[in-house]
Amino acid sequence: MVYWEVLQEALLDSLKALPILLVVYFLIEFIEYKWANRLHNNHFLRGKASPVLGALVGSVPQCGFSVVATDLFTHGIIPIGALLAIFVSTSDEALPLLLAHPNNWLTVVILIIAKIVIAVVVGYLANAVYRFIYRRPAFMTELSCRHATQHVHTEKVEDEHSDKDENEHAHELRNGCCHHHVDNKHFNWKHPLLHSLKILCFIFLVNFLFGCLADVWVGEDNLKAFLSGSVWLQPLLAVLVGLIPNCAASVVLTEFYLIGGLRFGALLGGLCVNAGLGLIFLLRHKKLWREKFFVIGWLISVSVLTGYAFLWLVI
Repeated sequence: MVYWEVLQEALLDSLKALPILLVVYFLIEFIEYKWANRLHNNHFLRGKASPVLGALVGSVPQCGFSVVATDLFTHGIIPIGALLAIFVSTSDEALPLLLAHPNNWLTVVILIIAKIVIAVVVGYLANAVYRFIYRRPAFMTELSCRHATQHVHTEKVEDEHSDKDENEHAHELRNGCCHHHVDNKHFNWKHPLLHSLKILCFIFLVNFLFGCLADVWVGEDNLKAFLSGSVWLQPLLAVLVGLIPNCAASVVLTEFYLIGGLRFGALLGGLCVNAGLGLIFLLRHKKLWREKFFVIGWLISVSVLTGYAFLWLVI
């Protein structure tokens, strides 16, 4: 009987988030439909303002832009600082979950502002450190350096190769969040609906497990007491959870915060390191080992420092 009550409560709490999820993901799909395929031709992506642009784009709550950013980086189109800015500023599914609880509006505002500011600072510092250590531009990856060296024979060869690359980029950038096809001629209404339902399932599963922990297995008071007693470990634990390259990580962190089991600083640190599917796409690349370690090292270091810096901020 207790499990049935927990199941009902988890289902009702999860359904409250569905309207927000639908609005957010239909809006995201519209943004991808209008602008995702134009990113390749954006001159600002390679400019000095790229970390700022990356931080602003990454603050949109979905994983599609981190995937596109990884693709742009591996082709030498954006610098490593812009990639990190997008990874740090993205909050994946956290914002829709927080927005489903109107009393957390201040948390949402502070979270967005803090992540954008941190992402901009990290982006510029990462570019400077990368140039200082490796003595080359931050946007020239190993792949793009070799790629440029192999095609400097004649203007004709370069032009043909440039046209081929442009077509390849245009095709690859049509892959948005969850590998779905982004067509700038036809709006895909199915993807935001299916994505909302998938996230709803994650939320329901997390709510049910939390309900079992709080009401059946451990007890809510004992759970909160444990988390409160290990407050100094919260940023580290949150960063470990955030490193899981899946939207479920942001759901878990946000749900822990909503029940009062996680401090804002730990939530912020965990969400800074959670780059969604973008990190998977970077790790799947067969080359760029130097850049992989650089990006992951910066993500973990910045997230842990951020978690402890904001640990005692009570919202």
